[in-house]
Amino acid sequence: MKIAYLDGIRLYRVLYAGIQSLLDEQDYLNKINVYPVPDGDTGTNMALTLMGVVEHIQPNSKLPLNALSKIVAEASLDNARGNSGVIMAQFFQGLSTGLEPYSEVNTSQFSAATRIAVDEAYTALMNPVEGTILTVLRAWSDSLIEASKTSPDFQKVWKISLDSAQAALDHTPEQLKVLKDAGVVDAAGQGFLRILEGVMSFMDTGDIRRLPKIDTGFSSVAIELDELSASDLTLPYCTECIIVGEDIPRDQLSQTIKSHGDSIVIAGSKHRAKVHIHTDDPAKLFEAVAIYGEVQQQKVDDMREQNKSARSKQKIALVVDSTCDLPPDVLEKHHVHVVPVRLNFGKEQYIDRVTITNEEFYSRLENSAVHPQTSQPPPADFKRMYQFLASHYDSVISLHLPKVLSGTYQNAAAALEKIQFKENQEIIDSLSVSAGTGVIALEIAEAIEAGVAFSDILTLGEQTIKNTEIFIALKTLDAIQKGGRLSVGKKRLIVFLGLNLVLGINSEGFLKPIGATLGRNNVIKKFKKFVVKKIKGKSVKRIGIVHGSSPEMAEQLRGHFEISYPDAEVLVSDFCPALGVHAGVGAMGIALQYN
Repeated sequence: MKIAYLDGIRLYRVLYAGIQSLLDEQDYLNKINVYPVPDGDTGTNMALTLMGVVEHIQPNSKLPLNALSKIVAEASLDNARGNSGVIMAQFFQGLSTGLEPYSEVNTSQFSAATRIAVDEAYTALMNPVEGTILTVLRAWSDSLIEASKTSPDFQKVWKISLDSAQAALDHTPEQLKVLKDAGVVDAAGQGFLRILEGVMSFMDTGDIRRLPKIDTGFSSVAIELDELSASDLTLPYCTECIIVGEDIPRDQLSQTIKSHGDSIVIAGSKHRAKVHIHTDDPAKLFEAVAIYGEVQQQKVDDMREQNKSARSKQKIALVVDSTCDLPPDVLEKHHVHVVPVRLNFGKEQYIDRVTITNEEFYSRLENSAVHPQTSQPPPADFKRMYQFLASHYDSVISLHLPKVLSGTYQNAAAALEKIQFKENQEIIDSLSVSAGTGVIALEIAEAIEAGVAFSDILTLGEQTIKNTEIFIALKTLDAIQKGGRLSVGKKRLIVFLGLNLVLGINSEGFLKPIGATLGRNNVIKKFKKFVVKKIKGKSVKRIGIVHGSSPEMAEQLRGHFEISYPDAEVLVSDFCPALGVHAGVGAMGIALQYN
């Protein structure tokens, strides 16, 4: 079969075939991911990047080649994830530039465009390293250019260039010691080769009907890399964002961020730039790049946690959102995976507990003229988390805020519908908040560690939710009124009557007043007595205490409950910023979990 030209429709088809081929191997790519850090997510990142491309080109498959390639470039930039994804995005930016004059191309014109694409991919990195996907890209393009000089047949030149790419990939362990020590090739380079192989397979069959439906299923591949560890990373946060501006100078942008970390990749154009960096302080990074334009699509992954997930022997993953208030060491100990809620002070956007600390948040809440707002994690955040976990766990349980209080539950459910774990997956409405969700999550986490069957854990979770209640006392009503959850009139009446409302969650998940104490003196002491009365006659397993920037008061409560209920586990945390928006400075919460 002779293929003499490539137009928009054919570009769509070969991309579709190549991406499907990558998806078939994404779990394997995660397993061999050891460079630049062994965080086990190269396959997931490349898959997420390219799935975003597929979603954008499917409705536009009949466009001319140059128009479609521009959509590919924009979609890859918006959806780029991880070091490998951002490199691929810049590759597609360059390819679009090279294809801009053409509605269709021959082999010579296309190969010339790939040279521009590869050059652009190299410029995305401040310090390009050979033995990576860059090496495979260059070998493939060089071979394609040479082969196109002697043949106008895409099928023939593709086969020649594919063999060259394979040879370059096989040589990567000789160029990077970390690959040779692990006995693997470069994961991103392997991913690109799989794309090329998928395109070759399609050219050989020539039948679009034989392309399977793209999905995000995973298959298990057992490759042990126990000698590799990311626990000692000094730059543990894989951080990304998009900068939107009028004229972004990439050279100056590079100089600005180079002191903030390493593994720096910058893709995009003068108007939209995608930044990828490994850093120890994402908040400072986002603040530094804000001088170049509006910072959008902030994303931060803890590579230490990803590495632990890749090594986990557990079969079930537990996911929560950041409103699940547990001490950080408890979350880490029990391998609880957290998807953060977003919040903003005006135009300043933050990722809950990632790019703004609790201390910073409560200081701003008390002193800022702008009251913050929250927004639930977008489905894309959940999808990225689930897709990563699906390559390391057989099942997932995702526990979240009541669906009647937030869109978090719905976004999690929408994302999980698009991911298929090998065995089981379930979204659970906690019917609680803060430390209430926290003690429920802890009960489920311990059951997972004990090897309890998935169906039995769901039964246990349902019973635990019934056995858990939370009480919240607000020091002031300012935050809840500014947040629109209490009218000015009602606030004045409550203050006039000298009432201290106690809030709780009812059986449907709504946050409601469930009682009150009287008088502004010794408010917390009165609150403690209110809660103790609720315990009377019940056996308590766990007590979760949360505070809004009142650690001394929280420790006093801890002391009381540890003495009064010596058989109960007492945990102290602080209201996460996303909940502090509504609870305010000085708020206290007590969650009770009964036996």
